[in-house]
Parts: sequence; structure tokens; C-alpha cells
Amino acid sequence: MNLKTIIPLIFLLLSSCSPATLDELRLEADAEMRYLTEDLKKIESKEDVLKASKQLKKHFNRIAELLIASRAYDLSDLEKMAGGKEGDSLFNELARLYEVPGVREAIESTQSEAIRMLDRSSQKSIALKSQERL
Repeated sequence: MNLKTIIPLIFLLLSSCSPATLDELRLEADAEMRYLTEDLKKIESKEDVLKASKQLKKHFNRIAELLIASRAYDLSDLEKMAGGKEGDSLFNELARLYEVPGVREAIESTQSEAIRMLDRSSQKSIALKSQERL
């Protein structure tokens, strides 16, 4: 998964493990994107990514968890709340870093676990929908 596919997914982050309201989901998603953006702003080289990889993985995994949890909500409600300042800031920071030699690959490596989580969740969702049709 690359920048073009991750960013729209992040914009749809509007959930948590046990959200009470859609507003709380948005707040949690905004906070996680803000924390990730702050950590990314400290990065100037591939070596910086490698040093920060544990923290970056934590952020990306949390974002994946939020995306998975967001599937419980009506898509039209999520689309109304997608985007915003935090998502734009994250997009801009990732775009900046992807221009630095070697950084793109290093960041994508830190995203791999989160991407696997999203893939597994999507496959489960597809399987459940197929069973419902039968």
C-alpha cells in the first residue's frame, strides 16, 4: 500500500476500540494522526526512520485498528467527517519524507504490519458478506 492509498484510508479513521460516539472517534483519529505527524516531522533521513521505527509502527498499527473499527459505522456518516487539518498535515509530512532518498521504503516497511491487519480484516469482511448472501 502506498501514500495514495494510505492517506484516504486515514481520512476515514473515525473509530476506536470501544467508541461511544462518532465525535469521539473523530477526536481519537485526529489525535493519532497528530502524534504521527509530530514524530514524522523529526525525521530527516532513512536512519532517522530506522531509529523511530518502533514508535512509527505503533502509530500505523493504531491507525489500522481505528480503520477496522470504523467499518461498524455508516459510510455516509464517515464521509461527512473525513479529511480535515490533521489529515492534511499528515499527508504533507509523508509527501515531504517520500522525497528523501531511502525514506519511502523505510516508512513503508514500518507500515507492513498495519497493512497486514487491514488486509486480514478486509478478507474477513468479504467472507462474512458472502456467507450472508447464502
